[in-house]
Amino acid sequence: VLVVEDNGIGIAADERARVFERFYRGSRARAHRSDGSGLGLAIAQRLCDLMGGTLSVRSTVGHGSTFTVRFPGD
Repeated sequence: VLVVEDNGIGIAADERARVFERFYRGSRARAHRSDGSGLGLAIAQRLCDLMGGTLSVRSTVGHGSTFTVRFPGD
C-alpha cells in the first residue's frame, strides 16, 4: 500500500468521479494553478490496473486529499 496525502484545497465530490479521466483538469477556478495536461492520474490508474492494483482518492474540500495505491500481496 502506498498513501499520498496533502493538506491542499481538496477535490469537490462532483470532480472526484472524474479525476482519473484522461485530460480532466478540474474546475476552472484551479486551472490557472497548473500547466498539467490532465494525464498523470489517468496514467497512474492504468499502470495500477495493469499490475493488478487499484488507485483511489478520498478528499474533503478545504482539508486536502488522500490517494491510495494498493497492490495484491503474495
